[in-house]
Amino acid sequence: MDNRIAMIGLLVLAALAFGLFWKSRTGRAKLVRSGKQVDLSKLKASKAGVPVSSFGQTATLLQFSTEVCSICASTARLYGELEKSNPGLKHIEVDITHRMDLAAHFSIMQTPTTLILDKHGMVKARIGGAPRQNVITEEIRKLENK
Repeated sequence: MDNRIAMIGLLVLAALAFGLFWKSRTGRAKLVRSGKQVDLSKLKASKAGVPVSSFGQTATLLQFSTEVCSICASTARLYGELEKSNPGLKHIEVDITHRMDLAAHFSIMQTPTTLILDKHGMVKARIGGAPRQNVITEEIRKLENK
């Protein structure tokens, strides 16, 4: 009986530690040193029914979402607001629910996942999970100063 209680306690502590570790890493920008250039034609992304064919003048927030993602809509709203207040910023949302090719190509393990691209479409940073607004604005600022 004591062994079972100790085992349950250890499992609870392990789950708590993992959860805290996961939360600490979610929403933070991870720099991408050798970022790929994103090919917009392969994404087949559109905004208001029009295919997206260019990047933002300063930066592009490329958000990967799925149909079942509960925080993807609020992330898209946040990025939309940032796009309106930053003239050089563009937000592109791509639903990868039926695009496993993109999930594999960009190593997407959770949604939303955001790739922060420079004005040439090179991946400079990536954010897994719900983004923190201060993190996004800091990454945009870095690209504005380049």
